[in-house]
Amino acid sequence: MEKQPLVSVIIINYNGKKYLQSCFDALLRGTYGNIEIILVDNGSGDGSVEFVRNNYQNIRIVSNNANLGLAIASNKGRIQARGKYLFFFNNDTIADKELISNLVSAMEADKGIGIGGCSTYTYSGEALINSGVACDIFGYPYGKGEAFYVDAGIFIAAELFDKIGGFDEKMFLYGEDRDICWRVWLYGFKVMVIDGAKFYHDSACITDNIKDYRTSINKRYWSEFNALRSILKNYGFISLFFILPGFMAINALEVILFVFSGKFNIVKNVYFRSYRDNLKYLRETISLRSKIQKERKVTDLYIISHMNMVSGKVKLFLDMGVPKFNEQTKYAKT
Repeated sequence: MEKQPLVSVIIINYNGKKYLQSCFDALLRGTYGNIEIILVDNGSGDGSVEFVRNNYQNIRIVSNNANLGLAIASNKGRIQARGKYLFFFNNDTIADKELISNLVSAMEADKGIGIGGCSTYTYSGEALINSGVACDIFGYPYGKGEAFYVDAGIFIAAELFDKIGGFDEKMFLYGEDRDICWRVWLYGFKVMVIDGAKFYHDSACITDNIKDYRTSINKRYWSEFNALRSILKNYGFISLFFILPGFMAINALEVILFVFSGKFNIVKNVYFRSYRDNLKYLRETISLRSKIQKERKVTDLYIISHMNMVSGKVKLFLDMGVPKFNEQTKYAKT
């Protein structure tokens, strides 16, 4: 193995000052010595940037004037990165001391791994949240099953990241990780959770009672927009011909459900808006699709073999019923 290739750890922050010391200190205490940390701040108003400047002089800061979302901020961090490997790591995490050592060792040993993922534990370390996330054929997370993508910690060679075009900057959050992993699969690489690579995450994915799970219009809008955009970009024409109608049929059933529930605001600000905005950016989507389909190395049958044929939404509905929405309706402009 090449001696200690440089790893660029890119951390996106938005009003996350309370997490930063624990996150940075754990990374700096790790057994892997050759890292650089880049903080990309999305216009925080909690003193995050000042805290880092005053306490971590070796951490480079990219300071944005507004919350640009995860995808744009991550791509900005990559521009500043000098490492052979990029590690896009959430700020609300604590890295195990062997985390980066294990990731580098695995990636150096197996060049077929495109993205190295981690086992994610609760912040207290008491419970496993996931070891990668399953995905259905409609581009939604599924729950238990074969890991199709990883979240909160994405470890990728800089060369591959650039080749596949980085994160899709129209995906503000909630799905940008799924999309980049999907493209890594398409380019003939594996997305693999690495043995011994683990961290602790203050995640909203764990709840004591699934019946108490709540979502928001903001989250559902981005989930719908991003899933549809990923489908339009990443599937070949024949697969798209069969899968897109199923995707739209599930959306239609959801719309009917919310209409009969009198929740017209959800219909307008989630479903209508996600389709409208995908039409708005359709020309750009087609351009990205053309590049992906021209350069892809594997068939959709191979991709689908790593997905679940059952809708994750249907499974979630059977588990918990109609989702509860918070009243918050704010969303970032696209």
